[in-house]
Amino acid sequence: MMFASVKQSGVAVNAPRRLGGASRLARGRANRAAVRCEAGKDEKLPKLPKSPREQVGQAAEAVRRAAANGKKQLAIEFTLPLIGATDLDDWPGGIRQQYQAVAPMVGELLKQIGTDGNAAEVRQKIVDDADAVVVLSMAGAKAMVFPTAETLGDLKSIATENDGLLATINNQIRTNDDGSNLISDLGIGPWRKKNEEFLASFELTYWISEQRIQGETVRLLKSYPHPWQLFVLTDMASGSAEP
Repeated sequence: MMFASVKQSGVAVNAPRRLGGASRLARGRANRAAVRCEAGKDEKLPKLPKSPREQVGQAAEAVRRAAANGKKQLAIEFTLPLIGATDLDDWPGGIRQQYQAVAPMVGELLKQIGTDGNAAEVRQKIVDDADAVVVLSMAGAKAMVFPTAETLGDLKSIATENDGLLATINNQIRTNDDGSNLISDLGIGPWRKKNEEFLASFELTYWISEQRIQGETVRLLKSYPHPWQLFVLTDMASGSAEP
């Protein structure tokens, strides 16, 4: 994917509803609250990453900041590099193909935030093969990739037993927080409330996503503890990025 030059907007950003990172902006879910991002207000704000490696580096920094503030359960959303895309479908192999794209990113993230260092081997445990739900782990850090409602119980068990960092990566759980008539994946009544409270315990630590708004291609970036940032892509033919 080519990264375009960007400008950082000074308009209000509609941030995705925080529910442990479970809300998917790509599904049109937006928070009612908004934060204002203005260029020059905070020189420490991260820049728009140009590559998966830069995404991972920013995510690792955000995780370290969150951990320093006592956050051990974290929610992360990556934008995946396209692999095997066709003219008709970016992901002809579906969620399993997406896992092949995200797994190296998660492995590198764990090496940067775990306690074994870069030389350690990242372990892999398949939770649901059909939906590519996989737990990657090393000493001091674990991550569940593509968690679903069906694997929520597995995530809860890991959280109960885990004493290190635990992250969800690109959560697939539908929460019905956009006011639609779709049934939430989290159930109804008291069961839904308990599941929502559990997912809310995962601090939204890093998020980057892209969508089209009124004909503009924009990217949203959140890196703990900084506010949301909105980048408007202005030159799709360019390989550079400007704040």
